[in-house]
Formats: sequence, C-alpha cells, structure tokens
Amino acid sequence: MKRVLSVLLTGLFLTSFSAAFAQVSLDNPSATGDSIFDGLPKISVPQPGTPAVTPGPKAADVKPAPERKWTIMVFMNGKNNLEVAGLYNVNQMENIGSTKDMNIVVELGRMKGQEGDVDMDGDWTGARRILVKKDKDSDKITSPTVATTETVDMGDYKRVVDFVTWSKKAYPAKKYMLILWDHGTGWLDPQQKKKEMPSKGISFDDETGNYIRTQQIGQILKESGKVDILAYDACLMQMGEVAFEVKDYTEVIVGSEETVPGYGFPYGIFLGVLAKNPGMSAEELGSITVDAFKLFYDKVKKSAQLSAIRSSKLDTLGAKLAEFGKLAKDVNDAEALKAARTGVMRYDILGKDSDPNMTISFFGDLAQYAQLLAANAKGTDAKTASLKEKSAALQDFIKKELVIANKASGKNNAGRELSESTGISVYLPPAEVRVPQEKLEGIFEGKYTEFAFDKATGWHDFVTYLYGVK
Repeated sequence: MKRVLSVLLTGLFLTSFSAAFAQVSLDNPSATGDSIFDGLPKISVPQPGTPAVTPGPKAADVKPAPERKWTIMVFMNGKNNLEVAGLYNVNQMENIGSTKDMNIVVELGRMKGQEGDVDMDGDWTGARRILVKKDKDSDKITSPTVATTETVDMGDYKRVVDFVTWSKKAYPAKKYMLILWDHGTGWLDPQQKKKEMPSKGISFDDETGNYIRTQQIGQILKESGKVDILAYDACLMQMGEVAFEVKDYTEVIVGSEETVPGYGFPYGIFLGVLAKNPGMSAEELGSITVDAFKLFYDKVKKSAQLSAIRSSKLDTLGAKLAEFGKLAKDVNDAEALKAARTGVMRYDILGKDSDPNMTISFFGDLAQYAQLLAANAKGTDAKTASLKEKSAALQDFIKKELVIANKASGKNNAGRELSESTGISVYLPPAEVRVPQEKLEGIFEGKYTEFAFDKATGWHDFVTYLYGVK
C-alpha cells in the first residue's frame, strides 16, 4: 500500500513530453475531402533553434482595435516543461494570423532552469502579450509583442483575469474564445507543498509553485466576464466537476477526457477554418475545433480525444445524475456495480508506468459507466427496470443534447479504443481499490463536496457508496 500511495503522491502528475519534436510535415488537410479545410497551409513542427521575437512596445495597455467578429485569447503558461510546446503552438497560430474579422491574442510565460528549458526565440523570461500576425516562417515567432511583464506568476488565476479583461478592452469582438493552455489534471487540486510540487496541473508555474484551482477557473470568468467558448488545451479537463464551475459563464466548453499529446491543439487548422468563416457560431467553432483535432492526430498517428459540450445542458445533467445515483444505490446490485467499475473507460491520470492497465485511475467515462451498470443489472423488480430506463435516458441525453461533438484517434495505454469515450468523465472509484478512499482524497487540497457538481448531484455520496461495494 505504501508503494501505491507513493505513486499517487509523487507520480500522479508526471507527464511524458519530449523537448525535441520530430520533424513532421502534414499534407494539405483538404485531402480528406472535407471542404471546410480547403486551402489551409501545410503544418510543420519546428526544430529547436535560437530565433528572436520581434519586440513591441512595453506598455500595460494599447489603443483599442476596431471590433472584430471573434477574439481568440490563449493563456499559455510555459513556465514548466512545456515551454517548447508553447513556442511551437504560437508558430502554428502564425500560419493563419489575425485578420480583419478575427484577433488572435496570446499571453506566453517563460522562465529559466525548469525541466525541458530551451533557449529558442531569444530565451526571454517573464510574460509577453502577443498579437499574432501571419508569417511564412514556421521556426520563428515574428508577431509583435504588445505588452511585457518581467516577473509574473502564471499560476495565479488573477493573472488570467487581467489578461482576459485587457484582451477584451484592447481587442473587442462580438464573440470570445478563451483557451487555457498547459498541463491539466481535471478537477484534482493537489495539496500545495513547496518542494513537492507535481509537474502538471492546470497552469502550474514551476518558478512560483502556484497553480490555478478548479473553482478558480470559474472565478476567472466571473471576474473577467463571460466568453462564448472556454477551451482547455490541457489534459483531462472535460469532466463534470470542472464543467459545473464554469457553466454559467460560457456557452461551449471544449476539452479532453484523456491526456493531450505535446502538440496540443492544431491551431493552424481550426483557426484557418474560422478565418475563412468568421460568422460561425460558438457551437460551430467548438465542433470545428473537435473535427480539426481528430484530423491532426489521425495524421500524426497519436492517440487523442476531444469533445465540445453545451453549458446550458449541465443543470439538466445534474438532475439526471442525482436521480441515477439514488436509483443505483436503491437497487444495490453489487455484481452490476463491480462490472461497471471494472469495465468503464478510464483516463490516464497516473501515467503509463504507474498504471499500465488503467485500473488505478479514478477518472471514468460517465455515459459508458451508466450503460455498463444497467446492462449488468439482473433484477426483474420495478426499481431495476427504472434504473435501466433512467440509465438509457442519461446516455441519450449526454450523447444527443449535452455533447455537441466528440472525436477520438487511436487507443489508450490499456489498448482500448478512445472512441469508446462519450464526451464527459467523472470521479469514479478505481477498478482496483488498492488505496482507501480517505487516503486517495487526502492528496486533494479541498473537499470534493465543495464543488458545484457535487452540490447538484450528490456524487460524492454515491462514490463513497461505491467504495463500499465488495
């Protein structure tokens, strides 16, 4: 048990990421036959080098630009081992650049001395706010820096509030998309210990040791104002627990149930589609982002999954889930509960080395869990019949009303097709309960019961009940 607990405490957040990308050249995406991608530029992965960013004015503010149809705001915390990935993604954005209808604004933070530290693009530190402009050089960031900060805590949620507020003022638009870019661990907020900081979370700053908590993501939007799309270019963030914290401040949520490869979002593809079709709605752009994600990862042959969901449907999900959990407890079919726990699709919170068969992971696909529980319930009584009915309704609701788009490429670490994923995951006890619930939850910084998701669903009571099923 001590060995497993040690894995949870020290290896839970480790990620594999290579600082040197292999050279990849993608054919024109239009080869797929999907006309929305016609005419987009080829996408390449840059090799390490030492180019320099073109400097801009060191100003805290800029004169407001004319209103556009969309402003894409990307908060990129590169103050960790993802620094080179941030530089790569900005270069991909420069394949498209801002247009007369679309602003692309990035805040990129960097530091020295972290794991994976690189000296590319001038090896500057601090944070730069960049108005992304189109260029033809995939190895250099040439877009102008419009504001700089020499010392910055990218793990402070108020920094994101400042960035979003500033972006809306400087680059107003009819619609806004905010992308939070970094590592991700879903709803799991680990206890903060100065010398034992994990290497990934939501916006971990290795220099300050700070990170953005789940509930603080909601605070970002509450304090800076609503956005049309909130997207996570980060691992494991498409969870019920995370979605409920932001549901009142955004129309569409884009994220992955699984880990996201180091390439991140295919910015040169979905931004290219938006540039050609700037009048699209939030749901349309959310769907295009998911389509582009699959297109890219099919091409580079990496396993990945992404979905877009409707925030307006989350309250209904909460009500359905509360009813489902109560019925499952009333039916109390131990064999069905164990079968669902064993068979549900799980996601890589622990890492391949620590959990190769995905049996210790405690993140699982929600609709598939409901399907497996109902399918394995053997009773013929009225309550079992009702459970099956509610399970079917829950699955149907998730797939047809909550989820706008859901696509996957490849298999997970355990060899299962990621296409089994239905678009949203939740906290579920591990398939092998080798660590007691209280020990597992002892690594959380706050109480699960404080999440809006639990207040709407009573899910923690259901999870506690599941831990007791033998």
